[in-house]
This record gives sequence, C-alpha cells and structure tokens, in this order.
Amino acid sequence: MAHTNDNIDTYDYIIIGGGTSGAVAARRLAEGNTDLSVCLLEAGPSDAEIVDGRMIGRWLLNGDRSYDWNYDTIAQKGCNNRIMHAMRPRYLGGCSATNGTLLIRGAKADYDRIADMGNPGWSWEEMLPYFKASETFHPAEWHQADLNVHGNNGPLHTEPRRFAPISEKVLDSFIDSGFKYKPDMFMQGDFEGVGHAIRTVYKGIRSTSADFVHSYEKTNLTVQTGVHVDRIILEKNNVNDKDRRDYKAVGVEAHHDANGQSIIIKARKEIILSAGAYNSPMVLMHSGIGPAEHLTEIGISCKVDLQGVGKNLQDHTIVFTSYQVNDPSLTLDRFIYYHPDVLAASVKQWHETKTGPLGEFSFGPFALKRIDKTIQDPVWEAAKSEKKTDQSSDYDPTGQWPNQPHIEFWTSEMLLGAPNFIDPGEPLPCPVGDEGIITLVTFLCGSQARGTVRLASKNPSSAPIIDHGFLENDLDVAVLAEGCRIGHEVLMKGRGTKDIMVGPWPKTASHPNDLAGWKQHVRAFANTCYHPGGTCKMAPDTDSMGVVDHRLRVRNIEALRVADVSIMPLLNNGHTQAPAYAVGEKVAHMILEDAALAN
Repeated sequence: MAHTNDNIDTYDYIIIGGGTSGAVAARRLAEGNTDLSVCLLEAGPSDAEIVDGRMIGRWLLNGDRSYDWNYDTIAQKGCNNRIMHAMRPRYLGGCSATNGTLLIRGAKADYDRIADMGNPGWSWEEMLPYFKASETFHPAEWHQADLNVHGNNGPLHTEPRRFAPISEKVLDSFIDSGFKYKPDMFMQGDFEGVGHAIRTVYKGIRSTSADFVHSYEKTNLTVQTGVHVDRIILEKNNVNDKDRRDYKAVGVEAHHDANGQSIIIKARKEIILSAGAYNSPMVLMHSGIGPAEHLTEIGISCKVDLQGVGKNLQDHTIVFTSYQVNDPSLTLDRFIYYHPDVLAASVKQWHETKTGPLGEFSFGPFALKRIDKTIQDPVWEAAKSEKKTDQSSDYDPTGQWPNQPHIEFWTSEMLLGAPNFIDPGEPLPCPVGDEGIITLVTFLCGSQARGTVRLASKNPSSAPIIDHGFLENDLDVAVLAEGCRIGHEVLMKGRGTKDIMVGPWPKTASHPNDLAGWKQHVRAFANTCYHPGGTCKMAPDTDSMGVVDHRLRVRNIEALRVADVSIMPLLNNGHTQAPAYAVGEKVAHMILEDAALAN
C-alpha cells in the first residue's frame, strides 16, 4: 500500500526498529486502521534467517555476535575497570528474541511513581490492560495463576515453568527464611515474596515480538529488514503559527545493510522511533535533536536542543555468586557441561521434541526483598542523614517507595556465568563430572547510577560511547552487598539447601563473611542485566531533561514519537521485557486515539 514518487516510498506511518516495542506498535497500528499503510524498518535480518532462533537455550551454543550491534561500554570504574558487552540483538524481534524469556512486570508502585512524576496515564491500573493485551497465557494445573492479571488473546504465548529438583529445594529455603510464597507475584505487581516467573515460551519454543508481524495477514503492513536508518528528515514549520512546533518529521534517510545503497522513505502521518535505549538517542542526535554542545562538538547542526537525549541511562546491575551442591543429579550441568557430546545431545533433543535443557531458560524461583530493616552499613546511614528532609527514621535514601523492593533474587539450575568477568579468549571455568553448580543472581532495584549515550562521530554507522557508571555510587554497592549477604544466608541456612551446599564454586573461591568482603565481591562479580533504559526520558515540560511527553511525542517536533524502554524516567523494579511490550501496545493506542480526535 506504499505510494511511490520519484523512487521514494511513502507510508502513513513509519516505525524505526523491529524490536520488542516496535513490532508490537507496527501490528497494532496496521490492524487499528486497515485503510492506512504502516512500514516497519529493521536494520538486521528477519528472525527467520537465524539458525535455531527459537531455541530458548541458544545462548549456550556459542558466543557469536554476528546478529548483535556489537556495542561495549567504556571501562566501568566501579566494576574494577571492566569493559561490559552492551548486548543488543540486531534482527527482527530484538531483545525478545534473545532474552531470558522472563515476563516480570515490576511492582505496582513503579508505574504509580512514574505517573506521579507528571506522566498521566502510566499508573499500574492504567498500564495493566496493555500488559494483558500482548499475552496469551497457557496455565498449568500445578501453578496457582491469577487469571485476572493475564491476557488470553495476544500474539505473545506464555506459560509457567516447572522447576528442576534443586529449585524446589531453593524455593523451600526462601520460604523458610521468611519470604512469603506468592506463585504469580511477578504478574500481580507485588514487591516482596517469592514465586514463579512467567516465561515467553510455549511448548519449548520461544515467543517473540516478531510473532506480532508474522501472524498479521493483511497487506497494509510492510516489513523491511536490512534497512539501517541514519537520520530522521525534519522540515521547518511556519514560525508565524504559534500553535505549531518548530519542526515536523516527514521521513527517514537510510541505507541498505547489504550494499550501503542510500534510500529515503517518507511518512504522511507519523514516525515512531523504537530503536532502543542506545540507538534511539543516537538516531535523534544524528537528526540534529539533542544536547547542542555535544552535537556541535561532533559536527552535527543542532535543530532542536534537547539536553536529555542520551542522558539518564539506567540498567539493573546484577552480581553472580556460584555454589556447589553435593548431589550433581539435582542440577542440569550434566546435560550441558561435562563433555562435548552432552551439549550436542541436548541440541538433538530440542530439534526432535522441543524439550530438554535447551527448551527452557533454567532459572528457578524469583524473589523480591526490601533491605531497609536489616542493612547495617555506614554508607546507608550517611546517605539517609544527608538526604532526608524530615525526622522519619524510615526514610529510604535510595528513593524507593515503601512498596518497592531493593533487591531481586533468582537462582540458576546449572552454572550461570557472564562474559564480562574474564579476559578475551580466556575460557570460562566449567563444572566437571562430580560437580553440580547453581548460581545466585542478586539484582539491584532502584539504582542510583545514571549514565550517558554519546556519539563517537557524525557517521551514523559508528558505535556510540556508552557509559553506565555502574557502581560508581557507594549506595548501590551497599545495597547490593546486603542483598548478597541475605541471599547467601538463604542458601546456606535455609532448610531446603543447608544440608546439600558444599560451598562456593570454583573450589578456590571464598565467600566473604564481613561487610568489606561482600563489597569487594560485588565489585568483582557485578555485571549488567542488559536492561538499558531512560535515555529519551518521558517527563512534563517543567523537567529540563525530558525528551518526550506522556503521549511519547518528542518535544518541539510534530509527527515524531519515541516508543521503547528509553522513555521510562525510572526503570521498573523487574525485567524490561514486559514494559517494552506494553509501551508498544500503548503508543499505537495513543496514535490511533489522537488521529480519531483530529478527524
């Protein structure tokens, strides 16, 4: 349904980026008005071209970065100067095609807090319909699901996952340690307890946002893969019209990934930028939208000075702590690590039956915890004294509301390692035939760290300069250290695991037993959770760092919105897949609603 004029394709709507939010927005816009044409542009290939792309455990097969943007952070001072891989998949489906399949929405207060910051329409109750819209939930008899918070008619297929034996014991230890068992808490928006994380998996096959476009059969949606958008084309509006913004977005300049051929695609109505927390601010800055001084330094003419573009970068920092258990039959290591043939057998099993360790992400129970009643750290107390404005002893220096968590825990059912701990080329240590390993992941909620995304050059194909500032704030280290201490105590003293834990792994490792030791452990074993967000902040006009308003319209530019996790002023205290789907649902609804009002 595109109209061509002088070899320039024209559509009603253009969506830049076929990731989690973008593919959803494209589908919903197309089906919302079949008389309008929608074009989804993805820089990478179709997911259909990725070998074993729907295998959940594909990450175990190799470290291939062929279908990744290949971004890295600069050296992170707070993490012993390690350079982190800033993983961002580069094909249709985006992060939904490679992530841990976890659908963890975060606490209700996360969204109420965002709404309270001057963003109407973003509270928990207002977001719940969008969470549900994407999902078709497949319940299991053994799982106590709250069907009121699940969807049953979306392209995203989800289900709970049964635990391996070790995880049943870990769950018992969490309950014994005072964590209330709440089976479906991560869909209900709870903030403390232990339960099951719903997976974006059905019958051993990964479900992704690409399913939103693959299952759409009408012709008013065009998906173009291998098209890298360089910049958005802006036209100056009539300055005498006080009701109009200075510029209007009218199209994109792009190039074909395969041969570099330049193309222009025009939009009659709107452009929706959904390229992610690293690439969305990059596209804006290459289009002349961003901090004027930085654009001038790079050699780009600034059209709209928006100081917040590329700032407010956030992520969830996680810490890995591995433990050996005395019975290797309880874990899944024997299906992956012991010798080369076992992994090949697991691959064969998945291809034949879509079962086995590669047909699931082998995570056990998930838990949320507040640490303000137990933490005894001078950093916490000093921050509390410095920041509090009243005499309340309950003041939280992290800024978390009383119904928001400080820490999320989860455990793996086999060794879970991260590529950012060792030198390039050095192999990861692996379990051998007499070892069963689990890894405790301690996840920081309410991080104080704020980083930046900056351009390295005016070349749109250049990788950005990414600085997360991980653990440069001592309060983040203090909260993570307390989380690691609590998690260690759960595993070593809880009734389900206390008699089966041999101790830290590798055997040469030692777990700290004092505050300084835990902080050293945090800095040594911290890693990114690959949840970047916040770089195109949603905020009212009174916030100088705002980039989009509550309807995701870019300031001072007509017909341009941003729709991905980059718009979140604060990251949810959960994993970002669920809000990414909801943002895609919500932006399409708002666009169609605005179009109806205009008519």
